[in-house]
Amino acid sequence: MGTPRMRTTGAMSIVPLDFDASPDLAAGYHAVAGHLHAPGPPLSPHLFRLWVERGWRSVPSETHLAVADGEVIGGVTLHLFDRDRLGDALIRVLEVAPGHRGRGVGSALLGVARERARALGRSKLIVEAKGEGFPARHGFRSVYTEARRVLHRSAGSEPPPGPPGYAFETTVGPTPPDRLAEMVTLLDTMNDAPTDDHEVAAERWNPDLVRVYEDTWDLARQTVYTTVARAADGEAAAFTRIFVDAADPEGWARQTDTAVLKSHRGRNLGYHVKLRNTARMFAAEPAVDRVITWNAVTNAHMIAINERLGYELLDVWRIWELRT
Repeated sequence: MGTPRMRTTGAMSIVPLDFDASPDLAAGYHAVAGHLHAPGPPLSPHLFRLWVERGWRSVPSETHLAVADGEVIGGVTLHLFDRDRLGDALIRVLEVAPGHRGRGVGSALLGVARERARALGRSKLIVEAKGEGFPARHGFRSVYTEARRVLHRSAGSEPPPGPPGYAFETTVGPTPPDRLAEMVTLLDTMNDAPTDDHEVAAERWNPDLVRVYEDTWDLARQTVYTTVARAADGEAAAFTRIFVDAADPEGWARQTDTAVLKSHRGRNLGYHVKLRNTARMFAAEPAVDRVITWNAVTNAHMIAINERLGYELLDVWRIWELRT
C-alpha cells in the first residue's frame, strides 16, 4: 500500500503530520484550518485535534501539511473508515492559508489525498465544502446539500406543556450505564435522516461504540446536553443533543443529533426535546449566546422544527464525491 512520505514541489514541501512528534506543525495547522467553518464556530485546539486526528467515531486518519519556509500554509486530512464505508476516504479538512490561495497549494494537497486513497484501496473521495468552485473544477460531483442555521439566545422561550403521556429528562455528560441500550436504539434511528444522492451505509451502534464515542467528549473539552422524551411505559421515544466547547471564546454551541422513533412520530416530540434541551443549555451556559445546526435541505420536517424554534439561515454547504 505504501506509506506517507515527504513530497517537494518548488519551495513547498508536503509532509505527514504526527501531532505528538511535531507540536509546532500541529499548531500551524490549527492556525490555518481552525476557522474553516467561518462564519460558524471555530474549532478550539483540543476540539480540532480530536476532530482531525480521530473524529468522534475514532477512525484512522492521515494528515499531510504543505510547508514553505518552515510555515504551514495548508493541509489535508483523510479519515479512513474501518468499520463501514470501507471503499470511502473522507477529506475531513482541505484548507489553504488565505495568503497562499490560487497558487496550486490546494490542488497539490488534493493530489496527495487522491494518491493515498488509491494506495489504501479506497475508490471514492468525499469532501464537504461551502463553495462550489474548487470541488467542481477537480471533477467532484455534488451529492448532498445542507443548510446551516443559527439560533440566538434572544429567540429562546419557556417550554410549553409537552404531548400527553411523555416525560422529558435532561442529562449532562455521558449516557448513564443503565441507559446505554436505549441510546443505541436512538442513535440507530439517526439513519432515517435524508442522504439525497450521497450513498452512505447505515451506522450501526452497540454499547461499546457509544462509550468510545462519548469518551471523546472529555478529550475535546465538550459539555454535552442530552434530552430524552420518555413514554408512559418507560420507552425512550426521542432524543436530542447540544455540544458546548469550554474553550470557545465566541459563544457558540452546536446542535447535533435529533431523532424520534417511528412508533412515536406525529406528536411534536422532535420540537419538544429540542426546545427543552436548548432552554436547559442556555440556563446553564451564560457565555453561550447562539447555537448552530446543520440539516439536509430536503429534510423539510426538521427544518420546520428549527424555524419554529427561531433558527435563521446562515449559509449552504454541499457534500461532493470523486471516484479515485
